[in-house]
Amino acid sequence: MKYIISILLTGFIVSQPAAQEIQLNFPHFAGKAYDFIIFQGDKQETIIQDTIPADGKFTLKIPEEYAPYTGMSRWLITGTLEGGGLDMVIPGKNFSVECLEAQPTEENIIYSGNNEVNLLNALYREEHGILAKADAMNIALQSFSKTDKNYKVFEQEYHDQLKTYRDFQAKLKKNASYAARFLNIVNFTMGIGTEILDTEEKTAKNIADYMVQELDWETLYTSGHWTDVIGGWVSSYTMVLKDNYAFASDFAKIEKKLKDPKLFKSFADITAHNLTLQGRDDLIGMISPIVISSNKINESEYEGALLSYMTGAAGTKAPDLLLLEHIGNVEDHNHKSNVLESKDFASGDYNKTLLIFYESGCGPCENLLQQLPGNYDNMKSKGVKVMAVSADTDENVFKDKAKDFPWENTFCDYQGKTGINFKNYGVAGTPTIFLIDKSGKIEARMSSLQEVLEKLK
Repeated sequence: MKYIISILLTGFIVSQPAAQEIQLNFPHFAGKAYDFIIFQGDKQETIIQDTIPADGKFTLKIPEEYAPYTGMSRWLITGTLEGGGLDMVIPGKNFSVECLEAQPTEENIIYSGNNEVNLLNALYREEHGILAKADAMNIALQSFSKTDKNYKVFEQEYHDQLKTYRDFQAKLKKNASYAARFLNIVNFTMGIGTEILDTEEKTAKNIADYMVQELDWETLYTSGHWTDVIGGWVSSYTMVLKDNYAFASDFAKIEKKLKDPKLFKSFADITAHNLTLQGRDDLIGMISPIVISSNKINESEYEGALLSYMTGAAGTKAPDLLLLEHIGNVEDHNHKSNVLESKDFASGDYNKTLLIFYESGCGPCENLLQQLPGNYDNMKSKGVKVMAVSADTDENVFKDKAKDFPWENTFCDYQGKTGINFKNYGVAGTPTIFLIDKSGKIEARMSSLQEVLEKLK
């Protein structure tokens, strides 16, 4: 069976009893195991694992803690080479779906009580037609000179399609269905905004404005695109718009919109993860007060990427390093520990410390570790001491890599990125580089050698 994906979307959340059920009838798949999954932000929650009975009729029940659930779901055939299943929306109420054929298609999968299938298909076809015509006219405008007799015709048609797309978006805005809300979310993952614009910067700003002003965040949370859309929003500011103050301002506006602490915590976590991977400690520092003062994240929940809001920021005291010396085999977990205080990192003739968090085999890390030795003597002459902390979990891999480093101090506890030093510094991605002054205060948090060299000029 081919993997059939039917994106089926429905409208309003209506008042329902706690029990929420989907009746399925797929007689040709009797005896096959399946998973039933719903989307919660960056997580896929498998809420049912079972086997289709002999008559092909069975019921999927939404657990009470999620009911009434409105959002995307995935019914997935497992344990077979053929696979198969359905991506479908749960409309906040009961409905049924059946297919009496051995080869499911969009035409022979029948839904009852889920009336927005035709709406979504119609909206998609309408939008696709507009965008295809606009693209064709834009290509024509690029291909013909302005003196060509047909140029004015292409130009007029192109502007007509821009207006048609604006009208289409106005219609979507008035439509309260899940389909209408979901369609723009999918568009954003492909870099398509609510207007057809002529530059990447304008499109990025258009999408960013929509996310602050109009996006339904509950719909995004259950769409299956939560992580991609938030990650794209971060990248649009760091790589395209490059406006730090607008980013912080938009972050604050979104924080106000996300009343549910669960949604805000996930939003802040994904934002921090993306900023950490890009070495944008400056932006983490700008939004940290917003995150902390929101009181939507409990103190005990600041871990992983979220910890970067509390630790490892420029201007704060660098955490001490906990150094573990293993006795015998690493697997035996016998070790003694020693604490190296951050105020003692740069001793003697050194006035600064470059502390590098890396992982062997990580592409950007390998690039950094190949370039750094060539700049090591220059750094040393400027009074900069280099130390490194590895995320390696294999002792042989760590030692094979570290033996060629020109600096003396490289540490590893073989706990990967869950190790205590990674946690204390709020490091979720590698490489992450800290420039620390003689007193133990963090001056900068970076992710590339180029940034380091700029700081040390």
